[in-house]
Amino acid sequence: MAFDFQKGVLDKLETDTLEALGLDHGFEFSCNDECMGRCCRKITILLEPWDIEVMSRHLDMPGQKFFTTFCRMELDPQAGWPAVWLAHAAEGPCTFMLEDGKCSIYPARSGNCRTFPLGRAVRYLKEDHGDKVRDERIFMVDRMQFCLGGRKGRTWTVKEWLDDADVFTWYQMSDQYTELVDYAMRELAVRQWMNDKVLRMIIPFLYAPDILRKRLGAAADDITHEEFHRRRMEAVKLILTDLAAGFGFGPRADKGVAGNSGSLMERVGKILAQGK
Repeated sequence: MAFDFQKGVLDKLETDTLEALGLDHGFEFSCNDECMGRCCRKITILLEPWDIEVMSRHLDMPGQKFFTTFCRMELDPQAGWPAVWLAHAAEGPCTFMLEDGKCSIYPARSGNCRTFPLGRAVRYLKEDHGDKVRDERIFMVDRMQFCLGGRKGRTWTVKEWLDDADVFTWYQMSDQYTELVDYAMRELAVRQWMNDKVLRMIIPFLYAPDILRKRLGAAADDITHEEFHRRRMEAVKLILTDLAAGFGFGPRADKGVAGNSGSLMERVGKILAQGK
């Protein structure tokens, strides 16, 4: 399954067996012509909303079209949340790989692609007073047989590699998304009630920001892509919290939607338009 690797990493994180690398940790790695494209022939590349948005904008393609054309989604029955991945890369080869093995959308490549052989895992812990703390670890991905990059090449520090990959915006957007997922799983118990109808409701908020912008009449000059991503994650949180209450879960389970000012969609529209 597409989420097996991710689950394995999170299991190591939960059991404190995932070795964390400091920013000053050094390692040797370089992509070279000898193995160019090997990593793009048959591999599961998990995607988050920001990955899909950046790639679809790079291709000047509607987010929904990119999602249906290039992605596959599978609901994890254990977590109650969908995993999304690049379909063609998993089947092999990646549709964006050129004849010489290089990437045709390299400037817009996903966060996982741009940081390999480094990975990043995040979990959220609750302190005694109720606040959430983010436990973040950068780690070295297990050596893949196809990869020759670690045999020779330049020596990097972790910080140098991440700076070169220009990945810190991805990490910021990823944290917004993973915090939403953690909230949905732990606080709303989505595994108990997530279904296709709910997925169809939230997919445009996660993967088709252009549709929402069109409805709002909000161009990128009005709301930056980064800020609109944050608002979309907040909107999904609101939607799921209201839906969870109807199933008897979450912080509003004993209140339902009573006392809310306006319909759910009115409140969602306010978050998207005003940010709160």
